[in-house]
Amino acid sequence: MDCNIPYNRLRMSNINYTTRTEGQTKINTIIWTVPNFINLLENKSTREFRTEKPKDPNTEISDCRFQLKMQFLGRDNDIIEIYYLSSTPVFLKSILTICLKRFEERSIVIKEYHTVQANKWQYLATLFKRDIASYEGRDIFLLSDGSLRLKFQFMVTNDIKVDRTNVPEAQLSNDFEDLLNNGLFSDVTMKCAEGVEYKVHKAVLASRSAVLKAHFEHNTVECITNIVESPLDSDVLREVLMFIYSDKAPRVDEIPEKLLAASDYYQLSRLKSLCEEALHKKLTVDNAIETLQLADLHSAKALKQSTLEFIKDGQAKLITKTKGWADVQSVDLIKRIYEYIMADELDPDLK
Repeated sequence: MDCNIPYNRLRMSNINYTTRTEGQTKINTIIWTVPNFINLLENKSTREFRTEKPKDPNTEISDCRFQLKMQFLGRDNDIIEIYYLSSTPVFLKSILTICLKRFEERSIVIKEYHTVQANKWQYLATLFKRDIASYEGRDIFLLSDGSLRLKFQFMVTNDIKVDRTNVPEAQLSNDFEDLLNNGLFSDVTMKCAEGVEYKVHKAVLASRSAVLKAHFEHNTVECITNIVESPLDSDVLREVLMFIYSDKAPRVDEIPEKLLAASDYYQLSRLKSLCEEALHKKLTVDNAIETLQLADLHSAKALKQSTLEFIKDGQAKLITKTKGWADVQSVDLIKRIYEYIMADELDPDLK
């Protein structure tokens, strides 16, 4: 469970904001210095650490629209994920640099221009405790005084309009969602595993899922009775139908495992990709093996690849100490992980 850092500890970090304009681009530079960073990592109750949102409209700081945070993952805070949040929708390029000793700098990540939603945390990069903590007598990523200093650059273009407040919201998705909710002109009934019935439409189901389309193409029981029996539980089937009708998946971050299985069953490729993305965001040392098994079971290639890369990127030793690893019964899975870690050139079958 996440624990908020006390306010007085937040004030120990030093934030420096500067902005400059180059043509149509405004460059926001934020230098975030956290003193005694090793002590912060050693505090096992620390799970999140963020900058405060600027409040004083009369200060230069208020001109900066960005807020930053770190999340600590793993049993011993072995992984540090870096996020940022923009108070307004923007089209930006982001660069994260770590400041080293002797005025040296090392670029950690560069993300090219993309649209960022307002007030939604965006993942930027991952750091590892092994690269920060003392190693053979030296602190790799720390300054001489033991502080961690990160430099963020957010390059915001002013000529691309991302604020569409004057454009009416598209209604097609909402209209089809209403069609599902009121069952108007429905011509088929879909039943979940518990027997709950949903009034739906053949044309909509068939246009979105090849599996459901097959029910109505031939002389099948479903075609004759206009009843489709689904093996899914009611809460999952409801989400699947919501996606089929509106292209929305409001609970994908809540039940990604169940929706991944459902999307694989009904061949809903976009929903499957959303589930893979949600599971990737939740990936930790403790659940990596279960996630890899889930990806393998449902042929989620992107999730399998990202999970193997997560394991290969210095996490293998930590993962072998987890319950998930202890419960692995598949020799093939262990072999696959080993081959992926050891191989210089990846076998296409492992991707």
